[in-house]
Amino acid sequence: MKSDPDLQQRDALLQTVLRDYFASDNAEILHTIRSVAEYVDLVSGAILLRQGDISNDVYFILSGRLHAFSETESGARKILGEIGRGETIGELALFTGEPRSATVVAVRDTLLVKVTRAMIERTILQHPEIEMSMMRAVIRRFRQRERERQAPLVPVKICILPITSGPDAAGFARSLRNAQAAEAGPVAVVTKDDVASHFGAQDQAPGKRNDALAGYIDDIEARNRAVYLAADGGDTAWTRFCLRHADEVLLLANAGRDPGLSAVERACLSPAAPISIARQTLVLLHRADTRIPTSTAHWLNARPDARHFHIRPELPADMRRLARIVSGRAIGLVLSGGGARGFAHVGVIKALEEAGIPVDMLGGSSIGAVMGMVLALGRSAEEVTAAVRKAFLEHPRGNVTGDYNFIPLVSLIKGARTRSAMTQAVRDATGRDAIDSEDCWTTFFTIASDFSTGSEAVLQRGDLTRNVGASYAIPGALPPVFVGGHMMYDGSTFNNFPVDVMARLGAGRIIGVDLSVDREQLFDIDDVPGTLTLLRDKLRPRAKRRYRLPSVPETMLRSSFITSISKQKEMGKFTDLLFRPRISDGRLLDWSRFEEVVAAGYSQAREMLAGMSDEQRKMFR
Repeated sequence: MKSDPDLQQRDALLQTVLRDYFASDNAEILHTIRSVAEYVDLVSGAILLRQGDISNDVYFILSGRLHAFSETESGARKILGEIGRGETIGELALFTGEPRSATVVAVRDTLLVKVTRAMIERTILQHPEIEMSMMRAVIRRFRQRERERQAPLVPVKICILPITSGPDAAGFARSLRNAQAAEAGPVAVVTKDDVASHFGAQDQAPGKRNDALAGYIDDIEARNRAVYLAADGGDTAWTRFCLRHADEVLLLANAGRDPGLSAVERACLSPAAPISIARQTLVLLHRADTRIPTSTAHWLNARPDARHFHIRPELPADMRRLARIVSGRAIGLVLSGGGARGFAHVGVIKALEEAGIPVDMLGGSSIGAVMGMVLALGRSAEEVTAAVRKAFLEHPRGNVTGDYNFIPLVSLIKGARTRSAMTQAVRDATGRDAIDSEDCWTTFFTIASDFSTGSEAVLQRGDLTRNVGASYAIPGALPPVFVGGHMMYDGSTFNNFPVDVMARLGAGRIIGVDLSVDREQLFDIDDVPGTLTLLRDKLRPRAKRRYRLPSVPETMLRSSFITSISKQKEMGKFTDLLFRPRISDGRLLDWSRFEEVVAAGYSQAREMLAGMSDEQRKMFR
């Protein structure tokens, strides 16, 4: 039996939720529903409803958080959204009588109230106005599902759990709170000492759910945008409480320690019986003078489901980056493919840096992957410019794509020069001959086309230069790249502008650089002339040439992304800031136009950024 104070607290929560949901202070409505309400407690991981179930009860969420997801016949899951305090579950089935359209599972310990269909129908008869409130909730949920780009799932309660010696959870939580942008809203930090001072020492380590403590935390949640729960570094009652009530778990680790699972992870987060099913985020902490992270793969191999970020806590910019990420305000930059037009990315990167707009996540396809690589390694716009110039204009053996195969059995171009250029860029930026994609300071992905499966491949792990090489391996022009036995070619074949991938990674604001060309390219000829005619034509000055046909490698490059052009145009609609540099016509593999194309990207980006309002600028801080 619940004690009277516990029941009073639950009733007070219910009354607040019902009043907000029905937008009414009608005491009769509230009393009618409260009189038949059945409280339901769910622990993290518990399933409330299963897809296909026949049920028409309605649930009101008093505290906690749930995920709704659909399941395919193969067992694949698609997250449809989150359901939090004050929201409801089940109105659609109430009106239609259809089976449940999604499975709903508790992310953290959750308190709900179940009301039967019969009781809702009786209440609607007595108070018809509440039917409109319920219909509005159904319509709002349908509209959210129809959006192509869903807003990132923003955690409200975050457990900060040290998993190595060194990190101080409470101190880190306060630093992270202080790094939050003022407009993001207030954030509270709760420690074991705070609980002890509020309740007394006997309640600071609850062995199981304690309504008074949960209510205390819920009250703090109601007054703040987020609550950081600073857990102990071991398997204690307070740590378990924090985990059970968390929407996300930040695993704090000193990057120089043993990457194996800690004792608290084995005890509380083991896949066999986890205390929490909340998303795990590994935060690897580095010294301020660290040039580049290394050996991240070992940490991720032990935690295959965790996302990760590299942070130097002493650097305010790093803490602000993590603060934006955990609050759903991360800024993602997406760079499209487009051959030599990709130099425009360098100009945009420079303009963004000058405008003080940071990049928290970075992704690219084809030449976009190449241009973004050095930026992902934590280098400045000036260093990116120097690296690209060195790779494409100052290669010791001349044209970076000029090493043609004498007998092109697999590809027209050997690709050795491009590989050496990328390796040199990594060496210059990091002091190492090779690093993995997961070692980048900025979360970085590249897109490749998996010819082994006929599908898009998102490459985020493994050798960085290999992944970048796979993304720009023009089919037929450059040799394929093999990743885990899969044959990879240019990512532009499937996705030349991966805004959708960036959205899935959780970027709250997406900046895109689209290099597609809207204008048609027409040729005033009826047939391709003979070889000798073409050779004679090429000996003329460029302005006087009659047949301005693309070269074989350029034709292959154009063909590689022609099928994804329509998708590329659609992706532009889902960016928050879209740059489309104005670049004059030219060959896609004409690397000599570096200065001209960089300037075009820089000029167009500066023009757009200068025209932004103060409100728009706040979106990217």
